[in-house]
Amino acid sequence: MPRFRPRSPSLYDPVPSPGYQLLDEFKDRLGSETLSPELAHQLFGKLLRQPVKVPERALNGFFAALARAPPSIACPDGPALAIALFQQMARAGPRPVAAPTIYTYSILIDCCCHTHRPDLGPAFFGHLLKTGIREDVVIFNNLLKCLCDMKRTEEALDVLLHRMPGDLPNVITRRGHSPNVVSYNTVIDGFLKEGEISKALDLFHEMKQQGVVPNVVTYSSIIDGQCKATAMDKAEGVLRQMVDNGVQPNTVTYTSLIHGYSTSGQLEEVARLLEEMKTQGIMWDVVTCSSFMDYLCKTGRIKEAAELFYSMAENGHKPDAVSYSTVIDGFLKEGEISKALDLFHEMKQQGVVPDVVTYSSIIDGQCKARAMDKAEGFLRQMVDNGVRPNTVTYNSLIHGYSTSGQLEEVARLLEEMKTQGIMWDVFTCSSFMDYLCKTGRIKEAAELFYSMAENGHKPNAVSYNTLIDGFLKEGEISKALDLFHEMKQQGVVPDVVTYSSIIDGQCKATAMDKAEGVLRQMVDNGVQPNTVTYNSLIHGYSTSGQLEEVARLLEEMKTQGIMWDVVTCNSFMDYLCKTGRIKEAAELFYSMAEKGHKPDAVSYGIMLHGYATERSLADMNEFHEQMVRDGVVPSLSVYNILIGAYAKCGKMDAAMLVFEDMLKHGVNPDQVTYLIVIAAFCRMGRMDDAMDKFSEMIDMGVPHDTHVYECMIKGYFRQGDLVKANELFTEMKNKGIRRRPQKGSGRTHYV
Repeated sequence: MPRFRPRSPSLYDPVPSPGYQLLDEFKDRLGSETLSPELAHQLFGKLLRQPVKVPERALNGFFAALARAPPSIACPDGPALAIALFQQMARAGPRPVAAPTIYTYSILIDCCCHTHRPDLGPAFFGHLLKTGIREDVVIFNNLLKCLCDMKRTEEALDVLLHRMPGDLPNVITRRGHSPNVVSYNTVIDGFLKEGEISKALDLFHEMKQQGVVPNVVTYSSIIDGQCKATAMDKAEGVLRQMVDNGVQPNTVTYTSLIHGYSTSGQLEEVARLLEEMKTQGIMWDVVTCSSFMDYLCKTGRIKEAAELFYSMAENGHKPDAVSYSTVIDGFLKEGEISKALDLFHEMKQQGVVPDVVTYSSIIDGQCKARAMDKAEGFLRQMVDNGVRPNTVTYNSLIHGYSTSGQLEEVARLLEEMKTQGIMWDVFTCSSFMDYLCKTGRIKEAAELFYSMAENGHKPNAVSYNTLIDGFLKEGEISKALDLFHEMKQQGVVPDVVTYSSIIDGQCKATAMDKAEGVLRQMVDNGVQPNTVTYNSLIHGYSTSGQLEEVARLLEEMKTQGIMWDVVTCNSFMDYLCKTGRIKEAAELFYSMAEKGHKPDAVSYGIMLHGYATERSLADMNEFHEQMVRDGVVPSLSVYNILIGAYAKCGKMDAAMLVFEDMLKHGVNPDQVTYLIVIAAFCRMGRMDDAMDKFSEMIDMGVPHDTHVYECMIKGYFRQGDLVKANELFTEMKNKGIRRRPQKGSGRTHYV
């Protein structure tokens, strides 16, 4: 049924005129939701052609009914239809209807806002001025609303302060009291929507100076603006001022504060406000429930959030898209993908249309679970259902593909965003830089970085970290350091990732003093080193043979409560093995799984190398067998350790069995592998076997230098076969392979 029914003249007139009959038909059609725009124009055309004049009250009542009509299948936009019919009336010229009044124009300007055509409002207002009708406060307020909706709030302010007379009558009360509180609220809200909070506050103070008393809408708007600016202390100050002035906060007021505290992570304040609402008897609405659910999800209480969600309908609050999205996102953050998907399907069954936030959450959950095919499926479903993906949607997919190493998919999505006109943000730019760095295009990554600010994207810590890491991986440590200093100059605070990357770069350059300097700077700036930071330092000291520093750092991690990971355990095992404490290393190895650190190929390699160094072949074999049982695939370095251990003990049959196993598992021998085998055969005087492997090495295209040639030449010299030795020497010379000088001597020699 329509919200407004024009008074029927049939109660007063014995025989209704054709005009009234047409208005009655309009009324009935609107009430039964069968008034289509086409039919409305036909009936209105008849109204304009009939001879009896329709009074202004009846006509205005009809326009008001259209303006308030809820959307229906036949008439999806009543306000737009009201404007169109008025324009039809204006084009008709002299007509048997009353001339438009100030009330008519007030309805029409209000319709301009409701139908998202605020640009038409000033045109109607200008038409009103030409008629000579005196304006009232309501029509000025509707004009202000149109101007603010058009982002012309400065112009609205000018109208409010300089063009609205102080004695405007109100269309209802007929008293002069304008501009009124609605006028000020409209312009304040306009400034807040444009992010101009200081201008909104200035007008708020001006309003009080002019004797216009702020109401709950005024205070709630100001509080909401402060909350969106994360100025929670100021928002609380306005709340206290509001209460002191006898204005009772309502659901909207509290919901703004709750959302502000929730966004800024002050969850204890959220709990306080929710409890305050209860004690003051302020009813929750759907938005409040969603805010509370968001609070519960953020504090890890997803079960309670789900219980509140399912109790909403019982309390008269039908969950909306925001409510569903909140709980779905909560389930996903807890890794409960199946529960999130069940709720997603239930949402659609209940007729609640998933929006871009819902789909983006589901897609992000699938990406984090590395289920990229499923994530793409939801993207297609989203598009098919008419929901346009946004930057957040694509960022999740880009991060998912980048993490899983599918860089060609990253490139595809970045290009797709461009073609669809979806704006990049700082995260997108950082993801593209990461892609460029990973594909060796560091120069392009740097160009993108320096173009970000020009495109309105100020680089953040992630942006800097990405490019710094890219420079370090290319060995460009000076460029990385320059960017690190620039980062601080630009007011971007380095985080643990930044410092850890710089420390790692210095460690790889064996500049351990500089790395320690960065660590001290990091701590002085209040950034807590993490496991990754210490792993870089430990590896750096281990590589440079400073084992006492390794021990110091491992102990430091313990005292500071920094958790070890597999890399740390491996570093400690390596330290123990290098200091001859193989038994302690083995104990640590077997305790790793108990501490949640599953040994990897590196862990096994360290232990195998430790036993090989001590020539404990039985223990080495046992570890190798366990490695196979645990399903850990040996790497090339592990195979080289095993082959080398057998070769040093002269057990070439065992060494060659490992060599064949390596080939069978698709691991290709490298220069080190062949040199180990050839050197062992040469030491044993098995030069035919050595030559077979040497020829195989050349046939396989494995690089060979003076090491292998000198090994073979030395072997033939030992056997007294100077002819073959000289042949190899000549071959080496003809290939341009230079002999290595002996360390500490000016002479050359053969190894």
